[in-house]
Amino acid sequence: QEVDVVVAPCRGFQPAEDTLGEFVNQVLPVVTFAISEAQLSPSDQAELRTIKEKFSLPIFFFRVPEAGAELISPRKTDGEKSSLSSLHCQLLDLQYLSSNHCSCGDAQSMLVEQLEKLRLLSTFSRQVLQKHLVEAATSLNELHCRCLNIFINQAFDMQRDLQITPKRLEYTRRKENELYESLMGIANRKQEEMKDMIVETLGNMKEELLEDAASMEFKDIIIPENGEPVSSKDIKCCIKQIQELIISRLNQAVANKLISSVDYLRESFVGTLERCLKSLEESWEVSVHPVRSLEKPKDGSVHITSNYLKQVPVAGLCVPFSQIIQRITWVSPPAITSDWKRKVAQDAIESLSASKLAKSICSQFRTRLNSSHEAFAASLRQVSV
Repeated sequence: QEVDVVVAPCRGFQPAEDTLGEFVNQVLPVVTFAISEAQLSPSDQAELRTIKEKFSLPIFFFRVPEAGAELISPRKTDGEKSSLSSLHCQLLDLQYLSSNHCSCGDAQSMLVEQLEKLRLLSTFSRQVLQKHLVEAATSLNELHCRCLNIFINQAFDMQRDLQITPKRLEYTRRKENELYESLMGIANRKQEEMKDMIVETLGNMKEELLEDAASMEFKDIIIPENGEPVSSKDIKCCIKQIQELIISRLNQAVANKLISSVDYLRESFVGTLERCLKSLEESWEVSVHPVRSLEKPKDGSVHITSNYLKQVPVAGLCVPFSQIIQRITWVSPPAITSDWKRKVAQDAIESLSASKLAKSICSQFRTRLNSSHEAFAASLRQVSV
């Protein structure tokens, strides 16, 4: 219906392969090659080799009759039919023609040496177009097969996910509950051990704390060097800074020991549970399940389960020393000396109540642990939606 006839320029102006290269990727080419001589010239053969190497297209070869020749060639005898023309032999050598006449449904090059057989160009064109149609249908079939394989694999993955995920969720819920109960048991059982640990820590650090307090320099307070009395306001500020030194040092030491006392649970509970949670969370994010393809929460709550595991072993370890140290007052402000600073530090340490401190830590531990447990349960329900 829409056909363009392109006549290649003479070889001196542009090679035939260049002309083909301009059109072959934009149209469905039907290539004809007219020959005016009884055999191919060396330049013809070189040109056909290049075309075959670059494009591998079937070609309709037509021997143009000589001027004055009869339009209808006389019938050949049986002996003449059995012999092949030199042109035919050359095309055989160039592998354009084949001695095997079975095309096996594929378009093959064709040689016509009689004018009345030019009508075979129509048959050749149909074969070429049929070849392109088969190639396009084959590509579409391969694409359809790939799409079907993807859908089938996704369906199997969804089915497996529907079977495995509930078991993983139940396992995760059970292991987290074991972890929660174990940690809660520590908070309930080990208050007395915690008190002994605090007493031991205070005993080991007492002399070091006293020395640090005696040599400390106060911030934002000017201490008279001539032994003049210090105002009550400055005395209170000095006492507060000494207490803050004691509190910060003890906070760090006691917190580190508390962390070590519960860290062993990582080996027995957290490792396996964390791997399971990671798998579940990845499934939640990439699953093809329609419900799970909802937009992820912007606050990142999808990862709250894994974050919970990182927080549990150190939950509640904010040591409230500042609430335990009793208020120290002075009737008459003394001079600020190393002995006085040491005495203030000693009074602060001795005013600590290990029992109250252990009770406060355990209560705080239970509160935070229970809050984390509830957040974990809520997050697990979200993953299971």
